Amino acid sequence: MQDFTGKTAFITGGASGVGLGMAKAFAKAGANVVIGDIQTDRLTDAASQLAHITDAVLTLEVDTTDIGGLEQAAQQIERTFSPVSILCNNAGIGGGGEVLATPDERWQRVMGVNLWGPLNGVKVFLPGMLERGGEGHIVNTASFSGIQGHHSQGAYGTSKFASVGFSEFLRNDLAASAISVSVLCPHVVDTPIFYPDLKPSETDAIAERRASMPWLQDIAVSADTVGEQVLAAIRSGEFYIFCDGGDSRSMLEQRCADMLAAMERQFPS
Repeated sequence: MQDFTGKTAFITGGASGVGLGMAKAFAKAGANVVIGDIQTDRLTDAASQLAHITDAVLTLEVDTTDIGGLEQAAQQIERTFSPVSILCNNAGIGGGGEVLATPDERWQRVMGVNLWGPLNGVKVFLPGMLERGGEGHIVNTASFSGIQGHHSQGAYGTSKFASVGFSEFLRNDLAASAISVSVLCPHVVDTPIFYPDLKPSETDAIAERRASMPWLQDIAVSADTVGEQVLAAIRSGEFYIFCDGGDSRSMLEQRCADMLAAMERQFPS
């Protein structure tokens, strides 16, 4: 997909962070932008920011774990703009901690949002995309934690590994269609996930929180940068979207080396 003018993009979890970064990138490219989120205060702030770029913006309060709510969103989007041709299943939540230390309720909630949310999005929007026959694109937001297991973040990492696998199989399913797929695997992005208790208007408190995490400023990329990377990846037909090449590259190299070494020990050439 090269031309986004007049196409409708729906970004879940689009009111802040990576989702808002993608929304800004699509808006600059001339798309109709629809952002869905469960945080109404962030939706209002996001709409204000996007209004500086385009008038073609719609904000919706929607929970991606509620497939009925997504179906209602699809109807409202079509009434306002046109059917969705760019679907960004971006809504997600964290769930760090050791496997045995994470309560079942947290496991279920993380998997519900981070895996079932994208699956619900595909179930609601993909049939229409296929039926219309034109080009379309789906972006599922995973994480580098879905490529390489690191630290103790069992529920979150497991859900993101599932998101990567889900995207790979979805790509296989759609290989003969005009619908392409990408999976977004950022490592560290400077987003409100690091200060979820603060509102966008609390700029001084956000600055103070960031200052307390100097490593965030050292290694994180901005959400706006990620949005532009997503746009470029769609244009170039990239499936895996990586957002930084430092620690991510070294971890990926080590992972691949370990797997190949294990295969060589078990099945020497």
